[in-house]
This record gives sequence, structure tokens and C-alpha cells, in this order.
Amino acid sequence: MQNFGINSFDSNDWIIIICFVLGALLHGITGFGYPIVGTAIIASFYPLKVAVAMVVVPCIVLNLLMLRTGGTIFGNIVKYGKQYFWLFLTSFVGGLLGVKLLLIIPEGWLKIFLGITLLFYVYTQYTKYRITFKKDNKTMAIFGLVAGIVGGATNAIVAFLMIYLLGTDRSKHEMVIVNNISILITKLIQIVMLLPVMMKFEQKQMWLLGLVIFISLFFVYIGSHIRNRLSQEIFNHAVAMMLLLLGFYALWQGSSVVFG
Repeated sequence: MQNFGINSFDSNDWIIIICFVLGALLHGITGFGYPIVGTAIIASFYPLKVAVAMVVVPCIVLNLLMLRTGGTIFGNIVKYGKQYFWLFLTSFVGGLLGVKLLLIIPEGWLKIFLGITLLFYVYTQYTKYRITFKKDNKTMAIFGLVAGIVGGATNAIVAFLMIYLLGTDRSKHEMVIVNNISILITKLIQIVMLLPVMMKFEQKQMWLLGLVIFISLFFVYIGSHIRNRLSQEIFNHAVAMMLLLLGFYALWQGSSVVFG
């Protein structure tokens, strides 16, 4: 039987590892970005279902680590689960509808819509037309549903949740916790559905997965410490830049598919 280890990694595997370092660092600072960066990079070298399966385990581990922000994992889940109940519930329902929408509308056009929306929102944040939202349950439920639909169709629900959280002037730590609870719900569903794929991982992929988890934990920890030193204003700017990059990336993806 052939033995695999770090020495068996090729240049593509090291590119994946380096990108996960960047993704984990950004996730620690802003509270999101890791699943999107990880999936996009791995999907360049492996089939999409393998890419999603490779990301889901380290993502769950990182989400749990991030949920320790300002308290305990269980305590934060209970506290924010009650406070944002309608957001989580309607975004989950919207996510199911979004998957159905994906079967009807071509993915390329959905990506273009996502990109335009994100870019428009970032534009409004730096003009006199800044968008704000009410902090009531009705607004939360409506926005959760819309975010869930778009997220279910484009896998970018957190980007839309950030629009709501920024628009209601939530604190940086609150944004991080809410985002990671949302991601955790999605990833727990995915890990159940993708278990058969993960059971077929080769030894090399298992080694890569283990190394990715280890380095991701380290760099998300570093990112969290950087976030603690950032002011709320600088944090909001960092999130806006992340949304800007995601907007351009979604436009590029969509345009490649539609006009390719």
C-alpha cells in the first residue's frame, strides 16, 4: 500500500494551502469569507462536490471557534439564536427556495445579480444614499428570506446577511457570531449530505484536509486577535472591501458563464 504524506503534495496542493491561510485570516478578521475562498480554490483542481466536501469540515471547526467570541459557544448560540430567531428561520426557508430557483434560472445570471447587488450596496455605503434598516422582527424576517433565497441559489448567504447587519449598525463581534451561526447551520446540513463523498477521499486528500484544518485554526486565531484591535469603523471598512471583492468575483463568474 502506498503511503501518503506532506511530501506527496504537488504545487496545486500547496496553492490550496496558501489560499486557505488567506481565507482563514480574513475569516478571523471579518467573520466570513472562508467557505467562499476555500470552495473557489479547491474547485479549480478537484470536482465541485469534492471541493465542497473538503471545505465543510474545517469550516465547521472554524465556526465553532469563532462562536467563542465574547462568551461560550453554547451561550452565544442560545443568546443570538433567540435574538435572531426570525433571521435564521426565514433564511433557512429562503435557502430551500433558492435551491429550487437555481434549477429554474441559469446560474450565470444569478451570479451577475449577486455581483451587481453587492457592488451597489458598497457604493451606497460611501455616498449620501447609505442604506439602513429597522431593527424589528418584520424587517429581520423579510431580509432573512431574501438573503436565504439569494444565498441558496448562489452560495453567498453571508454576504447578504452582512448587508443587513451593517445596515442596522450591529457591533463587529455581533456580526461575526450571527454570520458564523448561519454558516454553521448550512454546513451541518452539508456534512450529512456529503458524507458519502467524504468517505471516498483518498489518503492524499485526507492528509490535505488534516493540514488545512490545522493551519486554518491557527490563522483564524491570528485574524481574531487582529479584529479585536480594530475599531468598529475600520472593521466596517474591511467588511465593505470584502463585499466589494466578492461582488467583482461574482460578476466575473457570471459573465464567464453567460457571455463566455
